[in-house]
Amino acid sequence: MNSKEPRVLLIEPDETVRAQITNFLTDKNFDVICSLDPDAILFDDDLKADPIGLILISDEYDRDLLSASSLVLGASRKLPQQIPTVVMTEIDSRKSPLEVVVHNWFHTIKKPCDLDILYSVTCAAVNQFNHVRALLNEIETRSSAIGLITSGTFEFQTVEEARNLTTMLSLACPGADGIVIGLNELLQNAVEHGNLEIGYNLKTELLETGRLYDEIQNRIKLEPFNTRYVRVSYTRNDDEIVFIVEDEGKGFNWRKYLTIDDERIRSSHGRGIAMAKMMVFSELTYNDKGNRVTARIAL
Repeated sequence: MNSKEPRVLLIEPDETVRAQITNFLTDKNFDVICSLDPDAILFDDDLKADPIGLILISDEYDRDLLSASSLVLGASRKLPQQIPTVVMTEIDSRKSPLEVVVHNWFHTIKKPCDLDILYSVTCAAVNQFNHVRALLNEIETRSSAIGLITSGTFEFQTVEEARNLTTMLSLACPGADGIVIGLNELLQNAVEHGNLEIGYNLKTELLETGRLYDEIQNRIKLEPFNTRYVRVSYTRNDDEIVFIVEDEGKGFNWRKYLTIDDERIRSSHGRGIAMAKMMVFSELTYNDKGNRVTARIAL
């Protein structure tokens, strides 16, 4: 990674483990900062140009220090950006206690860490941070006349077009910096999982091998994928904003993705719909087939 890429903050009390992880990730071209005082790093003005893009924290970290930091839910001091947090645990159970108290929990890794898994999860988390940061930056720098429109219909094919439409439509909503993440999830899913038929297991494999982008670019050139479009309708009245997103794919079993089950709680993807339902939209409903979703935002 070059100096403009986000850094990894490692919070690990064990010196031996800390050195092992630091050396491994450094060899993989990640810039690792080690500290047992996370806020001193996260709120360092000198790091704004090279922000922290991932927090790796051991659940052996002192609970009193953790409770006093900005890492916990409900902290009075807000994290500078939506930084994903990966928990490392020696607890031989399904969940570490830290998963339910830290901001933006992304994944849990069993210690001693399998280095291949550590690398895959680190890449996925940093990629997510870059993606969210780009969306939020676009919201900050763009303006749109869409707020003056009460209804509209849009079509697109690519992930890039989905992102552009997401930022434009989000600017019509209150709290655009929160809406943009949930809306992008729906539009991107319509392309990847809907029209391009990249299923959950295949996406897991592509993420782990770093081939997702290439697979998307290849599929969109092939039949029948190259003739498919995603259609988005937008309506606004005094009470609510309604988005309807429909793709031309085969649909999917959307019911299992409205909550986060044990299979996906350890995964680097597959939680976006549930998170959007819980945190972004006042209502999220699918048709039976699963190729059309209606998202409502109460005003």
